[in-house]
Amino acid sequence: MLSFTIQTMIVSALLADFGVASAIIPKTSTTAKGKTHWTRHDSIGLGPRQEHGVAGFDDQIFVVGGVRYDNNNTVETVNLVEYYTIKEQKWHVAAPLPQAVNHANAAAVDGKVYVLGSLAAGVNWTALPETYVYTSGNDSWTALAPMPEGTARGASAIGVYNDAVYLAGGQLYLEIVPPYQQPGLDLVSSYNTTSNTWNTALPRLPQARQHVSGTVVGSTFYVIGGRKFDIHSFHNTTSALNLNNPTEWREMAQMPTARGSLACAALETVIYCFGGEGDASNEYEIFGQVEAYDTVTDTWSSLPPMEVPRHGTGAVALAGKIWIPGGGVKTAMAPVGIVDSFEVL
Repeated sequence: MLSFTIQTMIVSALLADFGVASAIIPKTSTTAKGKTHWTRHDSIGLGPRQEHGVAGFDDQIFVVGGVRYDNNNTVETVNLVEYYTIKEQKWHVAAPLPQAVNHANAAAVDGKVYVLGSLAAGVNWTALPETYVYTSGNDSWTALAPMPEGTARGASAIGVYNDAVYLAGGQLYLEIVPPYQQPGLDLVSSYNTTSNTWNTALPRLPQARQHVSGTVVGSTFYVIGGRKFDIHSFHNTTSALNLNNPTEWREMAQMPTARGSLACAALETVIYCFGGEGDASNEYEIFGQVEAYDTVTDTWSSLPPMEVPRHGTGAVALAGKIWIPGGGVKTAMAPVGIVDSFEVL
């Protein structure tokens, strides 16, 4: 693997090619909820990571599994887990997952981190039904009830409501060699963290999608964007499900920029969506757009772009900020495209 110093130099050159030098990026933008700005924090402790799970609770932001480059400059899926503490402003290594995974469906509930389905390494990255929970008190992972037959998947939209984790969409497999097939799914299911049981009798999404994002605001699960079957087949839809009466999905205002492999998180009643993959307007095919959805007014607005445009990461809202660790600055997993950048909105 390239040294972090060399990687930083190369990534800096890539970012210059993107035209995102700090001197030309607007630092603030006024929205209905006030001003926003970006800050840079210490890079991911164990180095660059992409297609990882991101979850957080209290003052801890977790990076779970994902892919990186090995010493032969080959993409490898890892079982590495680490977390950043906001108070200490420091990265810590946690117990590794029992198996290496990418595109993990990760969520935090009641001070624990759950991995509920993922993809495994291989010529086809195929779905894994195994599920796990991390307990920080003893720094260990425990196996849980596996995903029911026919529902295993990774790259899903994830939402948490009360003691349940909701999964919408995702993919059964992803080919990393031609013809790069990766069909999306319209499955919706939930996992009850108290009873260790699954519910698969939820209404399906209006459109199949994978590399999709989502979050819960109040009692509504919002599922945003995603792609149908490859990096250029985007959705710009915003779908909403009332979790107190989950009978049907409602179509809300459409996101201005259709994209997949985006990251979304909510602060109060506003959902912020970041980046994505497949933008044909630039050399590296990465979206830098940041757009905000006001769930009260059902409207979208645009904010300053990401300082490091990227895809293949996640976002978590903690302490009044949104934290985004790692990702890819080039389409797919091109050489020197995986980064350890850690920005906060």
